[in-house]
Amino acid sequence: MLEIVKNFLIENNINNTTVQVGFSGGPDSVCLSLVLAELKEEFNLNIVLAYFNHGWRKEAKEEELFTIDFAKKYNLLYEIGIAPSDIKKTEEIARDYRYKFFEETAKKYNSKIVFLAHNKNDNIETLIYRIIKGTSIAGLCSIPKIRDIYYRPLLNVTKQEILDFLEKKKQDYKIDSSNLNQKYKRNLIRNKILPTFEEINPKYIDSINNLILNSIQAQKIIKCQTEKIKSEIFKDDKIFYEKYTKLDIELRLEILNDFIGGYLKYRNRKNLLMYDDFIMNNKHSKTSLNGDYYLRTRWKMIFIEKR
Repeated sequence: MLEIVKNFLIENNINNTTVQVGFSGGPDSVCLSLVLAELKEEFNLNIVLAYFNHGWRKEAKEEELFTIDFAKKYNLLYEIGIAPSDIKKTEEIARDYRYKFFEETAKKYNSKIVFLAHNKNDNIETLIYRIIKGTSIAGLCSIPKIRDIYYRPLLNVTKQEILDFLEKKKQDYKIDSSNLNQKYKRNLIRNKILPTFEEINPKYIDSINNLILNSIQAQKIIKCQTEKIKSEIFKDDKIFYEKYTKLDIELRLEILNDFIGGYLKYRNRKNLLMYDDFIMNNKHSKTSLNGDYYLRTRWKMIFIEKR
């Protein structure tokens, strides 16, 4: 475990800086924090544990105290965030508040790195969820190792390896009772669907992880080719209408996904086909992307226009 995280720090040139760890008190974040604590002198790291209390569970206060004790034991800094009492109790809203807290803490400590302890099992659960909901090749890549300020050193480590490591170190941790609640889709996948996968193939984790790795490779090839095409059909963040309409539909959808995907509430094939159809049949018109922006065709160009 130590070598895995150490190599990650070396590969990404992480040293002589302040880093934050999204800390929950659960085995994954405890494992990552413990390893980083062992490496902090070697890499000259100032480590901040960031715990966010959603206010949903009675054991959250115990987790706060555990965070403080863990930080003091290993001479780490810590920050405790608490959600407003009136927020809706949904996974999406909880995630938004948690990540907002991480980013505010990063600014406070002038840190550009937030470590998250997602592991190989988490990666597979995310993939299964996306497949069920409908996804693209980009979605099959599952959780990225690095995105913006978020870094995930444990993506190639299984949950069992984490538990074995903590047992060897005789390090305790907290268990989130909400992980057993089947109303949360991830828990349903973890507790009901994946055990069936294991019955079919005991090595399903490695098999599905290979799909993720192959998808990452395919996505890199697609991105490379897409960038070449974009250099030919784009000018000043606008697309030449005639050049776009002459592309095969597969390339058009890939270009469109990259161009407007970030503006859409639901980035899926159905919506991309709808906007492609609008472009193909309207040389001078506009259609809504969201409450703030239009997709517009005019003057032989395709562009995004603020309302």
